[in-house]
Amino acid sequence: MHLSAIKLRGFKSFPDPVEVRLERGVAVVVGPNGSGKSNVSDALLWASGSLSPSELRAEKPDDVLFAGSAGRPAAEWCEVELLFDNADGQFPELEFSEISVKRRLHQGGEGQYLVNRAAVRRTDLVELLADVGLGGGHSSVIGQGRVEEILSSKPEHRRALLEEAAGLGKFKARRHRAELKLARVQVQAERARDLEAEVRKRLRPLALQASAAERADKLKDEIAAVEARLAELELEELGQAAAEIDERRTAASMARKAANAKLEELLVERNQAEEDLADAAGRREEATAALYRLRSAADRLELRREAAVELVERLRAEPLRLPTVDDEQLRTTRERLSAVERALAEREGLPPAARALAEQGARLALSELDVEPGRERAVAAALGPRGSALLADDVQAGLRLLEQAHAAGLGNLTVLVEARPAELVEHYAVVPKAELLSSPVPAVTPDGFGYDPERGELWFAGETAEAVWLELEARRRALALEVERLRSNPAAPPPAADPRLVAAGGRLVRALAGAAEAGRRFEAPLRARVDAGGSRTGDAAGALRELAAREAELRRGAAEAGERTAAIDVELARLEAEQSAARRRLEDAGAEPAEGDDREALAERLVRLERRRETLGAVNPLAKQEYEEEK
Repeated sequence: MHLSAIKLRGFKSFPDPVEVRLERGVAVVVGPNGSGKSNVSDALLWASGSLSPSELRAEKPDDVLFAGSAGRPAAEWCEVELLFDNADGQFPELEFSEISVKRRLHQGGEGQYLVNRAAVRRTDLVELLADVGLGGGHSSVIGQGRVEEILSSKPEHRRALLEEAAGLGKFKARRHRAELKLARVQVQAERARDLEAEVRKRLRPLALQASAAERADKLKDEIAAVEARLAELELEELGQAAAEIDERRTAASMARKAANAKLEELLVERNQAEEDLADAAGRREEATAALYRLRSAADRLELRREAAVELVERLRAEPLRLPTVDDEQLRTTRERLSAVERALAEREGLPPAARALAEQGARLALSELDVEPGRERAVAAALGPRGSALLADDVQAGLRLLEQAHAAGLGNLTVLVEARPAELVEHYAVVPKAELLSSPVPAVTPDGFGYDPERGELWFAGETAEAVWLELEARRRALALEVERLRSNPAAPPPAADPRLVAAGGRLVRALAGAAEAGRRFEAPLRARVDAGGSRTGDAAGALRELAAREAELRRGAAEAGERTAAIDVELARLEAEQSAARRRLEDAGAEPAEGDDREALAERLVRLERRRETLGAVNPLAKQEYEEEK
């Protein structure tokens, strides 16, 4: 072993880090008095674990800190490190080629010992350095006057120095520590024997309690195993029940889906039946309306024929009396005028809203037209549904008319704002029927046919309320002119009867009779169409009722399937809750399940085990542990 270096920092007169290298052989530290030579040997003793201030030439432990000077402050901490060359293995406990021993001290007395940078106790450090003869209380460092003291010392003291030099001191110290330890062990053994005597007195009741606790633990484990097996069996039964319920739910769900699928197909059939019913009803209504119009036209033709017959008869019978019946003619003309005006005032055939509001003073579009005789149907064809519209001077007035119709529940209404009815028909050309389809512009015929080449529309006004109203208006104007003529020139006789006029009247009578006969010929086919439409409507309604009954039945079936599915879901949820409870019981049991598949036998066994556990009464769960500890 070789002390290769001493490192000092903040120790006594060495405020800065200083390293003293010691080569092998004899090393001598020289210097003038006060240069710190003795402080090097003090550092060696202090780092070896010395606690005696006198050995370090100090009064108190922290005197080893650099006390400061005029130009340097005092050190807050100091340390000394000893480096040993361990190539020869003098430190058998440390397998290092170099050993570092360091001691550090802070102001306030807090210190630390380090061996190869690892913190150790002072005792461990002293024992380590004792192997090489270093440490406090050893004679490895001999100060001034120490040689003379040794030479004049007593033989016992010199013997101690020789034993220390021979390396026997550490063994004596170890023997002393062993003797002290042995004495402590003997005292502890005496105390242990006393404790053993006391414990033996308690062992018998503890043994009984431990035995009871052990039996209780075994019963508890056995009960847990039986409960676990019962929980397993319950889980198996619940699983089978859940599988059966799931199959029932699948069947109910499939039945519900099948019912819904059939219901969807039936809804398609019902929609088709409703469309068929609507189509049949529409066709029947169209045929009924056509039959009504045909009958109305036939009645009017018959009335006209009768009037023409009467006129012809009067022309034939009394041609010479005509100049003398001015008063009677005026009266008759006035009566006819009054009848026409009443018919116009009633506005038969016009929409309810237009008729009601016109009676309250609203202007009717038809009343603003001045139609040439014979052009009534052409104008009606050009106007279309706008002929029965009302007129308004501005948008607000039109809106008020619409609100009145809506509030009174009068149905549909059309209002023309800032429009002249004549402008609505001016761009329609009146052409013969033969030229209608070749017309490049919108055109109408005198008998009520219309064609718009731009929109590709073709229509027929027929015996519409608008056309009848226009014809009545034309007759009213003609009768009004006749009344005015008779009143203004009563002495002027009407023209004498002309044979050609009588002949023309006869032709008119025959033409009207032929037209009425033609109308009657069309009545039978129309009646057949009405009857056929009624039959088809009845068939469609019957089919629709049958489909409605089937739909109600399918809906009941789907609802019942849904109710079954809901009930099964509730039952399945209950089983899942029971399964969860069984799983918790199995987990809470915390034991390997017992053997056996008979639930009744296992339940009886569980009852017996519970009774046996009850007979044990209250047990000390810590008795076994206390017994083992006392043993």
